[in-house]
Amino acid sequence: MTPESAAAMGERLPVLSPEQDEKLLREAGFVDVALFYAAFTFRGWVAYKA
Repeated sequence: MTPESAAAMGERLPVLSPEQDEKLLREAGFVDVALFYAAFTFRGWVAYKA
């Protein structure tokens, strides 16, 4: 990854805390929210639509 592409990604992809990610999912109507993957700033979530 070049410095330019890293900067572009940082400008376009906000990094949220796990708590903020979970809150957004719950506010969108999802339940049983669970984190199943985490690496650096990337996280994978499992959630079900209520």
